[in-house]
Order: sequence, then C-alpha cells, then structure tokens
Amino acid sequence: MNCYLVSCFAGFFALDENFDLLDYELFPPNQLKEKWIKAQSKDLTVEEKNLLGNISKKCELIHIETYKNPHKYENLKIASKLKLKIPNKGGEYLRANMIELLIQSHFLKSPADLGKFTHQLAIKITEKRLKNASEAEDLLLIQATNAIEEIEESIVKLVERVREWYPLYFPELDQIKDHEKYVELIVQYGNRDSIISSGILAKELDFKYSLGADVNDSDLKIIRVFAKSIQALQLSKKSMNTYVDSKMEEIAPNLRDLVGASLGAKIIAHVGGIRRLSLLSSSTVQILGAEKALFRHLKTGERPPKHGLIYQHPEVRGARWWIRGKVARALAAKISLAVRKDVFSGDYDPSIKELFNQKLEKIKKDHPFPKRTVKSLKQKVKKKKKKDKYRFKKDHYHY
Repeated sequence: MNCYLVSCFAGFFALDENFDLLDYELFPPNQLKEKWIKAQSKDLTVEEKNLLGNISKKCELIHIETYKNPHKYENLKIASKLKLKIPNKGGEYLRANMIELLIQSHFLKSPADLGKFTHQLAIKITEKRLKNASEAEDLLLIQATNAIEEIEESIVKLVERVREWYPLYFPELDQIKDHEKYVELIVQYGNRDSIISSGILAKELDFKYSLGADVNDSDLKIIRVFAKSIQALQLSKKSMNTYVDSKMEEIAPNLRDLVGASLGAKIIAHVGGIRRLSLLSSSTVQILGAEKALFRHLKTGERPPKHGLIYQHPEVRGARWWIRGKVARALAAKISLAVRKDVFSGDYDPSIKELFNQKLEKIKKDHPFPKRTVKSLKQKVKKKKKKDKYRFKKDHYHY
C-alpha cells in the first residue's frame, strides 16, 4: 500500500491511497511555535521520525512532501521505502481539506477555531523571526563599520578646521603633519609659550618664538574645547576599530585573516550581511563597490571595472598595472571561499591565505612584464594609417 506523509502547522499526518487519515503526530499546543519553526529547518523532528516508524509497517512506499535535503532521510532504516516529491497529491489534499483533517485528529473542535490558531501562530512566528534577525551578530558589525566611516569623515573636516583656526595664533605648529599629535598638543598645552618651553618639539621644530597673533584667553579656550571634541572622536574611532577587530575574529576569522578586519567588515557592510555575502559568486565579490563603473560599462561600452572595495587590499593596490586584474580575481575567489567557510563551518583555516600567497607569487612570476597583445598592435597600425591619411589630405590640399 502506498501512503503520503504531509505536514502543516499542527503536526504531521499520514494518508492512505484514498486520502483517508491513517495516523498523525501533533505538536504540543504550548510548543506550537517552536515545533513549527523546527519543522521548517533542515533536520528531522521527533514527531516526523515517530510517524515514519509507525506507518512503515503498513506502507510499502511512502510519498513525502518536504523541502529538506534528501540525504537527511538516507540514514533511516526505511530509506528504501521513501520517495520525496514537491508537491505531491497528499499535500494538495491536506491544503484543500485541512479543517476536516484537523477536526479528525482532535486538534480543532470547530472550523471557527482555525482562524484563531493561524492568526496567533503567525504573530508569534513573525515576532520570533524579527527577534532572531535583530540578534544577528553581523548587524552589530555593520553598524560599527558604518559608524567608523562617518566618524572618519567628521574627523577629516574638523581637523581641517582646527588647522586653519589655531595657526592664526601659532602658525609654526602647522609643520606637525600628524593630525593626532597636532590635536593632542593643543589639548594638553593650549598656550604656545607652554609648547615652546616644554621642549617636546625641539627635534622637529627649530624656533624660539612665534610670529602668530596674540589672542585672548577666551579665544584660546574655545579653540582648546574644539580640539578636545576632535580628540574624543579620535579615541572613539580607536575603540570602535578594536571592537570591529574582535567581532571579525568571532564572526569571520578566515575573512579577517585573508583581508584584515577593516576591509572584511567593509565588504560585509556593503553587502548587508555575511550570509548574503557567502551566496555571491567570486566575480560579483570582485566588483563590489564599483557598481557605478559596471553600469557605465553596460550602458556606454566602456571597459568593465577590475576591482571595487578589494582595491584597498595592499596586494591589489600595490600590484603592477598589468597583473592587477589577475590579483583582484584571485583575491575575490579566496574571499568567497573564506566567507563560506566562516558561515557554513565556522572553522578557522589558515591554508586559505597561504594558497592566495602562492597564487600571488605564481601570477608575479608568470607575468614579469606587460604583454603586447595583437589587439593593441592593430590599434597602433590603425592610428598610424589614419594619421598618414590625414597628412596626405593636408599636403594634397596645400598643393
């Protein structure tokens, strides 16, 4: 006898060839939300295993309607009796006659109870999924990465302002190129006489007095307060970088080892999540961040971009121009491998970076000089012919 195994929010049902109810395994009413979410996952539930064991004695072939991977059923003793198909006739019958089957299994007392159950269950499942989505670790990482970028933009503008403001009082200090040290001196000393007399800049600056204008204490005080706010942002950026590094080590250790915590976090933030990044092909990863150039290529026929965000990697940025595309392609392939390793296994694999370094050395060895292609030679010949033709016309007209 053939039979069908189908499921709904209430549990699992077994139907015979005539779609009569053979057996059923219902979820406990107080665990309905958790059991239904687990039934939608990849693993088999206890209720499904129990029902399969019960009906395997009566049925020669069991048709199962499921989205689970077939290999989940291969370890069962009755695997030879199972046939997976989506959809099947049993599932179609269940969806058309759900109220009758739920009443027969004593899950519902009356048809009016179905709307109440489904409404409450839908709200609970939605709340659970929203909570799980909000608790995702990569969302915290994305917010921290975006915050760092915004802080960097603010620091650049504010440092530029203080470097235009403070030189009115102490122009000689502008020789200090390090922004953090420049701001730190203003915050710590404020007064130019204190900076000069401290001798802290004796090796870098050779002067004994300043040619800047004299300002009031109130003017100097407000500049110092402004510099303190910049220093607070600089310290906040350092602490966030430390946080991102620790978060990357926890979430994506292989990606962190390959491209660094900062670049890895930027790639994840650009895509919107590490799981979404793991589903992208390496060719897509290669041009992430260069979407405008890609659309311009599709619209106007210009050369396609060779790299996007991964250009920030030192091996891509420092590569020779004729191998930069090859290096970017190799790095993108290893990024895809590293991210999938992080998402689906979570194991740290140092060989990913080693293989990339080996591939990089091979690219450098195989392409020590730029290659003159036939296309480039043809273009040069074409340009020369065009130039000669123009000269002939010019000379002929002059004659």
